[in-house]
Amino acid sequence: MSRLRRAAIPVVLIGCSVLFFFLALELVLRTIDSPRREARILCLDAIMGNVYCPDLSERLDNMYESTLLVATNSEGMADRAYPRAKPANTIRIALLGDSVTASLYTAQDKKFKALWEKALTQSTGKTVEIMNFAVDGTSTWEQIQMLHLRARHFQPDYVVLSFFWGNDVWNNSASLDKGRPNPLKDEYTASWVRKLQVKHRKSIRWLWNNSAAFQFLDTLKTRVETNMDYKRAQQPAAPPPVAAPPTAPPAVPVPQYDPAFAWDSESWKLTRQLIVKLKAETEQSGARLLVFHLPMYDQLVLPKPLPYAEFKRFLDDKAIANADPFDALSGLAPQQKRALFIGDAVHLTDEGHRLVAEASLPALKKFLQAPTAGK
Repeated sequence: MSRLRRAAIPVVLIGCSVLFFFLALELVLRTIDSPRREARILCLDAIMGNVYCPDLSERLDNMYESTLLVATNSEGMADRAYPRAKPANTIRIALLGDSVTASLYTAQDKKFKALWEKALTQSTGKTVEIMNFAVDGTSTWEQIQMLHLRARHFQPDYVVLSFFWGNDVWNNSASLDKGRPNPLKDEYTASWVRKLQVKHRKSIRWLWNNSAAFQFLDTLKTRVETNMDYKRAQQPAAPPPVAAPPTAPPAVPVPQYDPAFAWDSESWKLTRQLIVKLKAETEQSGARLLVFHLPMYDQLVLPKPLPYAEFKRFLDDKAIANADPFDALSGLAPQQKRALFIGDAVHLTDEGHRLVAEASLPALKKFLQAPTAGK
């Protein structure tokens, strides 16, 4: 018994120390009124990970510099309600994306998706419904899952993937590295472990919303993980089995890409596989896919070109339509470019939504003119 007591004493002391540290940190953060982010909008899905909770009416509490009231429908979409059955004389578009596309901090009628709806309804003579399935923190990996598990049940005629150049490529690698259900392997059935994780997440969500200390420590952990994910994305792809013959160096210097976006990286290889998979899932639903490009502020002003040309050639080779407002946005004056984004230089302002919508509309109108497969 004495041995057990001697072994238990250090464990108890360590536990008490951790609890004291946590309570002290909680007191300090509440005393200094440390800024906190709202998380009551996020729930956990056993396959997709983070999703918006259904039937919400919550304020963002300064998340994205906004206190806007956010409402979700019964399907957990930050959008109005839609019936499962598509109404007559209606064109439906399932919009997939991340927080830039969801734009929880933006009024519904100011989002580029609402501006698209209005303009496309006028040009087609039919009611165009663009259903916003975008969710914070997702990438192509989770967006395939969103199409398979939710969006396809609404009978979309088209699927638009909002491809965010800021982090979609290396976020895909992060999802693979973390062992999340893999859409490339059709892993759409939740295991008992994943279901248990959903229950665990509910308790974590309660802690996040009620403890400043937990939110501070969890945010710090996320920053460390993000840095690690970024470094992982810089790793080059494995060389081919047979080495290509050496070629003479190009006469013109090759642009210096951000290594996390190098076309031959493992992250881009995975992203290309995911987009091909998304096309297959889209066509199985009787719809057609379009990839819509969304840059962040730094990608409009810094001399670090991204592999747009390679990506567009890839999309053309795979017969995937695309809409790219990058050229139109790059031609703006410096102050106009900055006015496209809120303070984080990532998410769009109302003006950013307007200009992005206008720049991409010609490609969208052309896309809708072609018949949808299987319709």
